[in-house]
Amino acid sequence: MTAIDGVPVVWAETSGPLRATLMFRVGRTDERLPWSGITHLVEHLALFQLGPQQRYEFNGAVTSNRTVFYATGTPAEIVSFLALVTAALGDLPLDRAETEKTVLLAEAGSRSMSAGDFMFSLRFGTRANGLHRYREFGLLHVPATWIAGWSARYFNRDNAVLWLSGPPPSDLHLTLPAGQRMPESTVQPLALSLPAYAPGPVGGAGVSLVAPRSTALSMATNIAAARLLKRLRFDKGIAYSVLGGYFPMDREQAHVSLWTDAQPGQAAAVLNDTVQAMYGMSSSGPSGEELATEVEVMARNFDREDAALAWLDRTAVRLLNGEPAQGPADLLADMQTVTPTAARDAMSQAVKTAIYLGPEDVPAPPGIDRYVPTLVQAVRGQGLPHVHARLWRHPPKLVVTNEGVTLDINGAEDITVRYDSCEAVLRYRDYGICLVGFDGSSLPVNPSEWPQGIVAIQQIMKFVPPDRVVPMPPAEKTALAIRVPAAAKGRLSSLGGIPFDRWIALIGFSVVAVALIWFAIFGNISGIGSGPPLISLVVWSVFGYRLLRRFL
Repeated sequence: MTAIDGVPVVWAETSGPLRATLMFRVGRTDERLPWSGITHLVEHLALFQLGPQQRYEFNGAVTSNRTVFYATGTPAEIVSFLALVTAALGDLPLDRAETEKTVLLAEAGSRSMSAGDFMFSLRFGTRANGLHRYREFGLLHVPATWIAGWSARYFNRDNAVLWLSGPPPSDLHLTLPAGQRMPESTVQPLALSLPAYAPGPVGGAGVSLVAPRSTALSMATNIAAARLLKRLRFDKGIAYSVLGGYFPMDREQAHVSLWTDAQPGQAAAVLNDTVQAMYGMSSSGPSGEELATEVEVMARNFDREDAALAWLDRTAVRLLNGEPAQGPADLLADMQTVTPTAARDAMSQAVKTAIYLGPEDVPAPPGIDRYVPTLVQAVRGQGLPHVHARLWRHPPKLVVTNEGVTLDINGAEDITVRYDSCEAVLRYRDYGICLVGFDGSSLPVNPSEWPQGIVAIQQIMKFVPPDRVVPMPPAEKTALAIRVPAAAKGRLSSLGGIPFDRWIALIGFSVVAVALIWFAIFGNISGIGSGPPLISLVVWSVFGYRLLRRFL
C-alpha cells in the first residue's frame, strides 16, 4: 500500500489491462429522504465531461455506503480517467445539473422495487438503508449550492481510497481537495416486535435478519442458503435459486438476507421451508463437515483468476471504513476457528430479529406473528370532520396540533406523523401536501377533503423545517386520504348538474324562508308576535342555520 496526493492506494500485480477503482465513503445511507439522490447526481456530473468518446471502459455507481468510479484500460488511459474525475469533483459542471436530473429521473423510471428494497424499508423505514425503496426526491429540487456542498463534504482525499490491478503509473495524480474521513452512518432499525411475517408485493419468499458482524454468522448464512437450495430446487423442484447473503452495514452490524423465487402456487411451501432452514441452523447449527466445506470453497476461490481483484476491493472497503486490512490467510485462519456451536449461537441471535416475507395471499407461517408497524403515538386535539362525515357512524377526522398530525380513520385506526420524526413533506401544485414519517407512514392532506383544509395545511407548514419540503412536479396531484364508499357515491350523485344533497338543502331552506316571510307579514295581525309563535320563529331560524351548515 502507498499514497498518492494524500489518497491511500492499494495495488497488486495482475494480468490483463490495468483496472482502477476510486471509492469514497458516501452512499444512500448518508442521505435523507428530501435530498435523496444527491450522491447519484454528483457521480453523474463528475463523469459527464468524459463523454461518450472514450475508448476504454468506465463508469460509476452509488451503493448503500460508498460511491465508486472505475475504469479499465492502458496506464495512460487510467491516468487520464482519474485526472478528469478528480478535477471534476472539485469543480462540478453545475450548469449541467438540471439536465442530468432529468436523465436520472428517466433512469429511475425503469427501475422497480426489489425484494431487498422491501426488506430494508420494513426494518429501517425511510432512513438509512430503507431509502432504497423510495424515490430520489432530491432530483426534483436540490439547488446547485447543495450539490457543490455535498461534493465538498464527502468527495475529498481524506474520504477516499484507490485500488489498482498493477503498480501505480509514475504520472498518476489525484487532485482532490482536503477534507475529513466520514464515519459510516449508525444502523438504527425501527422498534418492532420480531420475529414477524410481512406479506407484500413480492413473488417469492425470503427472510431478513440483523445481528453483530462475525465470521461465524457469515458461514452459518452460507450453509443455511446451501441447505435451502438443495431442498427447494433439487429435492422438491419448486424453486430455482436462493439469493442474498451476508452484508456488513457498518463496523458493528451485518444484514443477512435469503430470497428465493417460487413456482406458481408454491410460495407458501417455499416460505415454510425458509423458516425451517433458519430455525434449523439456529437450533442445531451446522455440522463440522459443512464448516470444513466452507473453508475449502473459500480457499479455492483464492485461486480464481479474478480473486486478486475481489480482494483488492475488499481491502479498500475495510480501509475506507477504518478497519484493519486482512489478508486471505488471515480470513482462512479465522474461518477455521469457527465451531458448530459458535455458528449456531450466531444464527440463534440473528433469528430473533427475523422479518419473513411472502406474497400478499400467503398466510403467516405457524408460530410467526404478522408484522406490526412501529407505533407512533397519536396527537390529541380538536379534529376537522371529513366533508362527507355524515356517511360514517364514526367519521374520519384530521387532527392538527403543534406536535404533529393524526388522521383518525374510524376511531380504531389512525395514521400519525409527528413533526420531530417527519422525514419529508411533499408539496403539490393543487395546494395539498403529504407528510412522510420516519417509519414509512404516508399521510396526505388534500384540502378538498377537509373544511378549512388550506388553513390546516398552513398551520402544519409552520412546524416543518424548510429542508424537509419537496416541491412535486405539476403533473402529480395530492392523494385522497379517505376512500368514500362506492354506495355513498351514488347517493351523492347530481341532478341537473347540482349534487343531490344540495337539492335537499335548497328545498329545506326554501321551506324555512317561506315560513319566516309568512311570519314577518302576518305575525302581528292576530297577535302571534308574542308567546309561543316567537319561540317558533327562533326554532325555525336555528333549524335553517343548521340545515345550511350540514349540507352546504
